[in-house]
Amino acid sequence: MNSGFFKKATPHLIALAVIFGVIFLYFNPLLGGKVLKQYDVLQWKATFQEIANFEKTSGERTFWTNSIFGGMPTYLIGATYFGNLTANILFYISDILKNPADTLFLLFICFYLLLLTFEVKPWLAIAGSLAFALSSFNFINIDAGHITKGNAIAFIPLVLAGINYTLRKDRLLGAILTGIAVSFELAAGHLQITYYLLFIILAWMVVEFIQHLQEKKLASFLISGVFLLVAAGVGIGTHITGLLTTEEYGKYSIRSASELTKTPDGQSNEANSTSGLDKDYAMAWSNGVMEPMTILIPNFYGGASNGELGTNTETYKKLKEYGVPDAKNVIKQMPIYWGDQPFTAGPIYYGAIVVFLFVFGMFYLKGMTKWWIFTAAMLAIFLSMGKNFTLLSDLFFDYFPLYNKFRSVTFILCVSQTMFPLLAVLALKDLIDQPFDKKRFNKSLQYSLAITGGLSLIFMLVPGAFFDFTSAADQRLPEWLREPLALDRASLLRTDAFRSLALILAAAGLIWAAFNNKFKKEFLAPALALLIVIDLWAVDKRYLNDSDFEKKKADAAIAKSPVDEQILADPDPHYRVYNNTTDFDKDALTAYYHKTIGGYHGAKMRRFQELIEWHLSRQNMEAYNMLNVKYFIVGDSTGRQFAQRNPFNNGNAWFVSEIKWVNNADEEIAALIGFKSLQTAIIDKNKFESVLKGFTPSAPDSSNKISLTSYQPNKLVYAYESNSPQLTVFSEVYYDKGWNAYIDGKLVEHLRADYILRALPVPAGKHQIEFRFEPKTVETGEKIAYASSGILYGSLLIALALGFIRKKKE
Repeated sequence: MNSGFFKKATPHLIALAVIFGVIFLYFNPLLGGKVLKQYDVLQWKATFQEIANFEKTSGERTFWTNSIFGGMPTYLIGATYFGNLTANILFYISDILKNPADTLFLLFICFYLLLLTFEVKPWLAIAGSLAFALSSFNFINIDAGHITKGNAIAFIPLVLAGINYTLRKDRLLGAILTGIAVSFELAAGHLQITYYLLFIILAWMVVEFIQHLQEKKLASFLISGVFLLVAAGVGIGTHITGLLTTEEYGKYSIRSASELTKTPDGQSNEANSTSGLDKDYAMAWSNGVMEPMTILIPNFYGGASNGELGTNTETYKKLKEYGVPDAKNVIKQMPIYWGDQPFTAGPIYYGAIVVFLFVFGMFYLKGMTKWWIFTAAMLAIFLSMGKNFTLLSDLFFDYFPLYNKFRSVTFILCVSQTMFPLLAVLALKDLIDQPFDKKRFNKSLQYSLAITGGLSLIFMLVPGAFFDFTSAADQRLPEWLREPLALDRASLLRTDAFRSLALILAAAGLIWAAFNNKFKKEFLAPALALLIVIDLWAVDKRYLNDSDFEKKKADAAIAKSPVDEQILADPDPHYRVYNNTTDFDKDALTAYYHKTIGGYHGAKMRRFQELIEWHLSRQNMEAYNMLNVKYFIVGDSTGRQFAQRNPFNNGNAWFVSEIKWVNNADEEIAALIGFKSLQTAIIDKNKFESVLKGFTPSAPDSSNKISLTSYQPNKLVYAYESNSPQLTVFSEVYYDKGWNAYIDGKLVEHLRADYILRALPVPAGKHQIEFRFEPKTVETGEKIAYASSGILYGSLLIALALGFIRKKKE
C-alpha cells in the first residue's frame, strides 16, 4: 500500500522539486538574505505605517487611517478582518515562502492542479505550469510589487480546477474545492482580476450549456451548476466583510458617480457623473492595435519605457558623437518603448512556443473545449486595446455590469495568459494520449508553423514596411536622437522576431521528431518544458534580475530625512503635512512618518479628489487651513527639502458663528472660494438642515475652547467648554458609514460642512466629545465570514473522512 502511494506521489513530488528549483535558481539572492526592491510595496508600507503602528501598540484593529488624503477607510489598504480562515492560510504560505517566492509557487501549483483535473500527465502538466508561471506579466508584477494582483492571477486556474472537477468528476468534492478556490481568489485582494475571471467562466459555461443541450444531458449540467453556485456563495461568504465594505465605500470613492455637474473650468462634468470611472482615466493604459503581438515577439514595441541599449547601437554612437556625458549609463535608461501606453515596465510575453502550440491546438483539437478557451482569450486581447478599439470597449464600458469600475484595461490579459498555455497543453495531451492521426497532425503543424513562424519571419526581414518606430513622446527628445533611436527599436524587433522564429522551429522540430519515431514520445514533455523555461527565463531576466535585490534593512523601510526630523519635533499629536515637491496623487512615501493630504491610491474619496481639483491644486490656502495642514515640505533649486510652517492652520477643531446654506454639491464646492473657514460653515441645506433644526450658532468668545486630548486613527477625543451652544467644525474627513459622534458618551448626529469636513452642534457647558469609527458592515460581515468558513472547511473534513471510510471498506 505504501509503495503504491509513493509511486503515485513521485511525479507530483518531482513537480514540487522542479518549481522550488526554478524559484531558488531565479531568486537566488533570497538565499543570501536579500529582498526584492519593489516600489509599490514601499508605497504600501508607507500608507500602512500608521495602521501597523497602532495595531502593534494597542492590540486593536483600525478601519480608518489619516495617513493619506486627509483620512480614508483602510478597507483597500490593509484592513484586518476576522472569520476568513482562507486568508490566514494565505498569510502562512506567504510567511513561510516569503515574497516573491510565494507568488511564483502559487502560480505554478494552481495551474498544475488545473491540468491534473483535465487528466494531463505530470510531466506535461509541469511544462504547462512553467509556461503559465514564467509569463513575463507575472515577473513585471512581482518586480513592481503588485503582490495582490500576482496572487489573484495565480488563483484563477485553481477556481477553474474546482469547476472542472465538479463537472467531470465528483460534484460534492469538486464544489467544496471550488468554494475554497473562490475564497483564495478573493483573499488575494484584487477584485479587478477576480472580475476578469468571470469572463472565462461565462465563456466556458455558455459552451458547456450548448454541449449538454446537444447531448441531452442538460439536467446533469444544471445540477452541477447548483452545486457550483452554492459553493461559490459559501466561498464568497468567507470574504464577505471585504466585499461589503468595498461596496459600501465604493459609492464614496472616485469609482462612483460625482454629484458635481461642472468641472473647475466650468465645463460639463458628464464624464464623472456615471456610476464608474471616467472613461479616459479607465482607458489610459490601453494596448495599441498591434501591441498584443508582444505575446509572440517580446520586443515588438521596444520593451520597457526605460530600457537598456548596448554600446554597439546607433543611439550610443550618436550620444558619443554629441559628447553626452556618461553615455554608458545614459544608454541604460533609454525610451525604447514606442507603443500607445503612457509608460510600461515591459511587454506581456506568453512565449513563442506557447503561442505556437495554442495555434496548433486550434487546428488539431476537436470538440467544443477549444472554443470557450479561444473565445475568452480573444475577447481579452481585443478588450486590452481599450481606447484603440472603441467599438468593443465602449460597448463593455457603457453596458457591461461593473466593467467601468476598473482602470488599466491591459490587466485583462491575465485571461489570455491563462488560456494560451491551457489550450497548448490540452492539444499536446490529445496528441499524445489519443490515436495518432498523421494527416490531421501534419496539417495542423504546417498551419500553425506558417502562421506563427511566418509572422516572425516577416517582422524579422522587413519590420520597416509596417512601422516607423516613433512615438508622440519622441518629441521631447533632441531631434538628432530620434532617428538612431528608431533604428535601434527596429533592430530590437528584428532580433526578437528571429529569436521567436528559432524557438518555434525548435519546438515544431521536437514535436515532428517525436511523432515520426526519431526519439521517444516520453521525452517530448520534458524537452518542451526545458525549451519553454529557456525562452521565458531569458525574457523575464530583462525585467527582474539580481540587480533588483538589495540587503534587507534592519530598521525603518524608509529612512528618516532631516525634514522628517524637523516636522516630528512638533509635540502636537495631530496635524497634517503637504509635500509640495511631488504630485498629490503620487505622494505615498510622505505618509510613512506623517499624516498627509497627498497619497497614492486608486480609490481615493471622490469628494477629496474634487477638493484637490477645485481648491488644493489651485492654491486655495483656506482649503489647506481647514484641513489643518501645519507644515509644507518644499524644495530649493538644489533639491534640498525643508519644512515650512503654516501659521494659519485652523487646528483640530474650531467654532463658527455663521452658516452658509447651499442647495447642492455645485454650490457647496464653489462656496469654498473666498470663504473664511474660521467664521463660516458651508452646509448642504437639503441634506443637513434637519440636524440643525432649532439650533442657532453663537458668536464664540475668548472663553470658549476646544482641544484634542486623545488621538487614535479610529477614535478622537476632545475637551469642550463654552458658555453658549456652538457649531463646531472638525478638521476631519466626513464619512458617515462608520464615524459616530458622542457627547459625554451619548450618541448624537453629526453632519458634513465645508464640502469634506465634519461638524457638530454642541450645547453650552463642559463636555467630552468623541468620534469613533464603528463600521456596522464589518460586524455584520465577520459573522457571515465565520459561518461560511465553518461550513466550507467543515464540509471538506467531512468529505475527506467519508472518502477515507469508503476506501477502507474497499
